[in-house]
Amino acid sequence: MKKLLASAIALMAVTFSYAQNNHDVTTQLGNLNRANVDQHGKQNSDKITQKGNRNEADVSQYGEKNENVTWSQGNRNDELVYQSGKRNSNDTWQKGNRNDATTKQYGKDNSVIQKQKGDDNSVYAMQCGNRNSITQDQNGDDNEATSTQYGNDNSAKQTQKGDDNKAITWQNGADNVITQSQDGDDNSAKAKQTGYDNKITQKQVGDDNILIAEQIGDDNTIKQTQRGDKNYAKDLQDGCDNEIIVLQIGDKHDHVGMQIGNNNSQDIFQTSNSSGGDSCCNAPEMPDPRCSGSGDGC
Repeated sequence: MKKLLASAIALMAVTFSYAQNNHDVTTQLGNLNRANVDQHGKQNSDKITQKGNRNEADVSQYGEKNENVTWSQGNRNDELVYQSGKRNSNDTWQKGNRNDATTKQYGKDNSVIQKQKGDDNSVYAMQCGNRNSITQDQNGDDNEATSTQYGNDNSAKQTQKGDDNKAITWQNGADNVITQSQDGDDNSAKAKQTGYDNKITQKQVGDDNILIAEQIGDDNTIKQTQRGDKNYAKDLQDGCDNEIIVLQIGDKHDHVGMQIGNNNSQDIFQTSNSSGGDSCCNAPEMPDPRCSGSGDGC
């Protein structure tokens, strides 16, 4: 009995000791790849895979139960991950050449997912708070996505397809949501929110379009959509329960909207299509002339 009890205690000690340990798996296939891993705390997990040449990865983890997975295929791709807190997770996937990915997480239960396919793309995600989430997906060349979150329970999603696109989100508060989608080349989208329960949705299809949206307050909503080329829309809201909806179809439209106060609403629609409208205003028939000649009187 004493031997059995001693064995059980020893097994528990080994299990407990293992649970305190950090875990890392690094795989490199190619030449001149570099990986640096620095783990402090317990039960942190890291997995790095590099396929190609001259790829670099730097991972630092402080705290408990943080998780990181980075995967890169190609040449000269860079990854930087910094996690401080508990149960933060990062998943970065890169395929191509000279791509750059950065994730910084401070707090608890934050999540970042990054995916890049192409060359010379860049993604940056920074979270300071709890239960924030960022998803970044880029397909093409020379695209840039940046997302910054302060507070709790904020969400940001950025999707870009094409070349030379740029997307920026910034959030401070709680329960804010930003969604950005760009399909084309040389597009730019910027969204900033300060407060609670705000929502911004930006979508662009075409080339050389610009969208800008900023909200300060609570329960505000901005929706912006542009389809075409060289369109511009900028909206600002300061207050509570405000809403702006903008839809522009065609080329070279521009819109600027601003709302300060509470419970304001705008709805803007612009198109290059000249069709539509009423062809008849239901006017009565023109009367018959009663005079035989001009200026003769009746």
